[in-house]
Amino acid sequence: MIKYILSIYILIFISACSSNNRVVKNPITGEKKNPGIFSKDSEKGITLSDILNPNQNENQSTSVNGFLWRATLNILSIAPLLSTDALGGTIITDWYTNKNIKDQRIKITAYITTSELRSDGIEIKVHVQKFNNKFWSETFLDSELANQIEVNILNEARNLRVNSMKK
Repeated sequence: MIKYILSIYILIFISACSSNNRVVKNPITGEKKNPGIFSKDSEKGITLSDILNPNQNENQSTSVNGFLWRATLNILSIAPLLSTDALGGTIITDWYTNKNIKDQRIKITAYITTSELRSDGIEIKVHVQKFNNKFWSETFLDSELANQIEVNILNEARNLRVNSMKK
């Protein structure tokens, strides 16, 4: 019995190792692609040399501004953080309810888009839900509150930068 099960596993393993040398044609654009192991197009996929030599091009910048990052964390510390990505510059809070406004909750998403301290280097989205008839309403965006939070973050980042120059 064990030999039978083992032979089935070996057969499945060997069949999975078969080569796939077919070219896939997009029926709409007519573009032909050669599927890779980890991507839909082997020409655009990641290679072993990319993994072993992680040196990035000088043209690509994956860093975010440290002052904006710290200021955003300081300002958004009122709500529990759900996700942070320092390399991608994304901070997402969990739903937060103010103790003075119990029938409304917010969720804030911050995107830091530059490695420079600039006013357009941060984008805030505030998702709002209201509590009606024992259910939370559909989410809508509050751009006015988002602008206020952006201004607070930019002021905090400026203060952090000024204080760092004094030392």
